Amino acid sequence: MQEEHLTGSDTAQSVRYPANPASVPGARRFVARSLEAIGRSDLVDDAMLCASELAGNAALHSECTYIEVSVETTADAVRLVVEDDGPVSMSVVAPRTTLPGLDDSFDEELDELDLLLADQPATGRGLAIVTVLARDWGVEELPQGKRVWAALTGDSAGAARRAQERRSAEQRAADLPAGWATVRLSGSPASLVRRHDQHLDELVRELKLMLYANENPGNVAIARRLRPVIDASDYVRLTVRRDVDAALARGESVVDVDLSMPSEFSREIRLLDDALREADALSTERRLLTLPASPDVQALRAWLSAQIVGQMERGATPVSWQTWQSQRAGQRGHRGS
Repeated sequence: MQEEHLTGSDTAQSVRYPANPASVPGARRFVARSLEAIGRSDLVDDAMLCASELAGNAALHSECTYIEVSVETTADAVRLVVEDDGPVSMSVVAPRTTLPGLDDSFDEELDELDLLLADQPATGRGLAIVTVLARDWGVEELPQGKRVWAALTGDSAGAARRAQERRSAEQRAADLPAGWATVRLSGSPASLVRRHDQHLDELVRELKLMLYANENPGNVAIARRLRPVIDASDYVRLTVRRDVDAALARGESVVDVDLSMPSEFSREIRLLDDALREADALSTERRLLTLPASPDVQALRAWLSAQIVGQMERGATPVSWQTWQSQRAGQRGHRGS
């Protein structure tokens, strides 16, 4: 049973957990509740991804007994802090610049810990993602153990992106960790992207219920196969959602979205594409309650996949959604003639 010790003040809330990966979902929920309580719901998505990485690293690699997770309010930011009492040196804490490989098949055995860890979309992504999401981060040595922190402001990613756009492509590339690149989703249709995102939310919700209900072996097998692959796209979804929501708030119907990611991510996008096609087929067969994606959402999915994979693997030039649609319509017309 997970043990939780909560302390707090006007400017900080802290909670202590056993140093176990099973504590990470609780740490994520604590961070979300703390931010909502201080009126910073805008930081929840970024902070939960950072919490998964920082708390997960401490629980798995610091050889400690407990981890303490804190949310601190400062004059210009919110600091997410994870402390441990382990002997592992702070020198080992550095950005990891590659994603772990996903096997083409997933283990058929899903125990209770796997169910808990299914709440961790960013586990294993590495501190490189913290580098992208946070304005700043660092690590400090303590008399016993260490403290790793990330400062979140909500607008740092957008400000960094605008600054990057003023620099040359070579300079932008030099700013990224080794093995990372930036993909541009040019002319993304804001409303359609949100519909696509909502459809994924519905699908993830159903798969989560299927896992936890554990009543139908066939349903559990489907959820085991699909959910880890869909969860792996959370970083992309978060970045796209943030830019699209900002565009809609400004009354804009299209927006250019820049995504910084490891080159290995293109393989996860391929796996995601396969998983969503399987989900659509299962929905058509009424083995899932979630409706199949509509034709325009399926087309958007194909465009997103083509852009990310093409730019990451072949250095392809970005093709806008509107241009891609026109090219696709022309190809269909040519085949029909």
